[in-house]
Amino acid sequence: MSNASETTAQLTPGMESVPPEQGQGGGCPGCGAPLDPIRAGHVAIFEGRFHYFCKSACKQSFLREQGRPSEDDVETQRPPPVVAEEPVTFGSEPDGPPSRVRAKRPPVPLEDPIVEIAPRWWNAIDVVGVACGTLVPAVELLGAVAEIARLPLALAAWIALALRLGLRPRDAADPHPLVVALPTTGATGAACWAVAIHDPHEVGLLVFAAVSCASAIVVEVLVERARARIVRERARIERALDVPVHTLAGDLRVEHDTGDLKPGEAIIVDEGELVGVDATVVGGEARVVPWLGAAIEQVRREGDAVSAGARVLSGRLRATTTWAGSDRAWIRLLTPSATRIDVASPTAHGVRLTVERGTPVAAALVGVAAFAANSTAAEVLAAACAGAIAFGAKAACSLVALHYSRAHLECLANGITYRDARAFERAASTDIAVLSARGTVLRGEPEIVAIEPMGAAEPERILSLAAGAETTSVDPNASAVVRAARMRGVRPDHVRNATAHAGLGIAGVASNGDRLVVGGRGLMLEQKIGVAVTDARVGELESQGRSVLFVALGDRLAGIIALQDGLRPGSRAAVQRLLDAHIEPVLLGGEARETCKTIGHALDIDHVRPEVLPAERGAEVRALSEGGNVVAVIGHPASDDGALGAADVAVAMGGAGSTPGEWSVVVASDDVRDAALALAIPHVARDRARAAIVIAAVPGVLALLAIGFGVGPLAVAPLAALVGAAAVIAHAREAGRPA
Repeated sequence: MSNASETTAQLTPGMESVPPEQGQGGGCPGCGAPLDPIRAGHVAIFEGRFHYFCKSACKQSFLREQGRPSEDDVETQRPPPVVAEEPVTFGSEPDGPPSRVRAKRPPVPLEDPIVEIAPRWWNAIDVVGVACGTLVPAVELLGAVAEIARLPLALAAWIALALRLGLRPRDAADPHPLVVALPTTGATGAACWAVAIHDPHEVGLLVFAAVSCASAIVVEVLVERARARIVRERARIERALDVPVHTLAGDLRVEHDTGDLKPGEAIIVDEGELVGVDATVVGGEARVVPWLGAAIEQVRREGDAVSAGARVLSGRLRATTTWAGSDRAWIRLLTPSATRIDVASPTAHGVRLTVERGTPVAAALVGVAAFAANSTAAEVLAAACAGAIAFGAKAACSLVALHYSRAHLECLANGITYRDARAFERAASTDIAVLSARGTVLRGEPEIVAIEPMGAAEPERILSLAAGAETTSVDPNASAVVRAARMRGVRPDHVRNATAHAGLGIAGVASNGDRLVVGGRGLMLEQKIGVAVTDARVGELESQGRSVLFVALGDRLAGIIALQDGLRPGSRAAVQRLLDAHIEPVLLGGEARETCKTIGHALDIDHVRPEVLPAERGAEVRALSEGGNVVAVIGHPASDDGALGAADVAVAMGGAGSTPGEWSVVVASDDVRDAALALAIPHVARDRARAAIVIAAVPGVLALLAIGFGVGPLAVAPLAALVGAAAVIAHAREAGRPA
């Protein structure tokens, strides 16, 4: 895919054209115009050589001439790098629904990528190799011809395998090609040696060599086909994110490639455009589809984060780049080989190292056993190769990696990104998930449901005192009190010297000069104000899941205010997802014990941690992990910073595209169900990967034991590897089907 604009694809003065030995013939293969490959607008790879084109039409013409699939359905041209525009202004968001609504129409579909299709002659070579390998055991039917046919057939199978291993690109998740190449080459060499010296076991060695090569080809083909969808999906996402990014120079829009920008550079995104980098909005307001393939719309305004792949539906944004190029959240674990989820995750990496380093050990052990059994030199070499084939199961590495790739793509489809592969694996080990009550499982928009004065005070007077004290507070309960006073036409009392007690309430002086205290039971006890007279009523309200604010004037309780906050949509489903993944949910909140218990009961959460002040939540999370548990916290960075910072796995909601900081997982949406998925999907992937390891390893281990103890023929090893590969691919296919 091109990383440069077509308008910059012309040869600049003083720059030499591409020499013929680089496969360009001195210019564009389509039109012959002079061309600098660094500034080429389009590139294609055929037969291991790069071909650079100045424009899309040249590439399409060349594709048709070569008999390759055309890309006419994909628009690859880009606008010129500098275009004069009217001055950029930023208006307010037009009237519309709230900031997060379901899309009224499906998001703009992404283009299907053009994936290079293997030439048909590759498939023919594979078929010939497998056919030759399987014919060797069957040539007994040919009678005397068998003596002549076996060796050429075995050599043909080995040549077909060598061509595949040597010329086809290697996936970074696969073990080193020598794990397959050396044992099969050794087996073929041992068979040739046996034929040359007329070893009495030459027939068995020829069969072993041929079956080994044929089985290896089949395993290669099965693995390649199993990961084909993953490869296409990666290419689709990478292609979709390969968009121009615009900056402003006065009133001019200047086009850049995504990899050219650096953190801190300002960009501009207009209606209908795709955001090419992760960024933080610094101006404007727009309605966007927040990630590739999202089915929701959100409003983004100053201070919000946007991720690469978000599409602006209406409005205009000015933003500051946080991540660009391969560091973008949607690309970081997807395409760079070193950081890819299926390459860098500890489980996949460990299995790959085990196979690569254990294969020589297994070969040596089986070879020593054959030598001790007084086998011939050719038999010792063949036995060592059989041990390597039985242990070096490529399918175990490739299919374990496949499960992690699938899981990661599923996470991206739900707007979930991870800091690195270790964070993904850490999320898979989570056994406790802490959910902050306010704003995570609750809406964070409480409403007053009752005002009950004590004594002769009027409800309006109680509301006036509470609104006066809470005017400067940003707590959701405070906002509810001020909003209720405004709606009822009650003027807030003129409160002086208001002092906030974090997580407890407000203390100040009322307009009549009396001391005023508004807050929870803890603040009343701290200020030495008795509330025992209301215990029965407060207990009744809290058992209904309501929060209670006490209002005290002077040294006496003046009244209570009951507030009700609703559950967020999807809260119960999120908890159920955690339970299904065998993760214990814990409700953490500042509300009273009875209120927390009621909320927990409504969500099927048995473990609640009530009356925890914001400053104490980090210590509460650390206490949960003291028993060796891996603790995840689901919350918002702005309000749950202390708890998130103390977690083993921090799941930050609504922050995709921002600088990750300490957060292991970032969720683009504000939906708690997606946050629960961020923990549940890795759990499922890890379990499936472990099952794949067992399924792939068991046949090889059994074959290794049979060969080592001399109770089975050498051909058992490649057949066991083939059976293990087929079984683990069948398991992967079944696991990949929708429930």
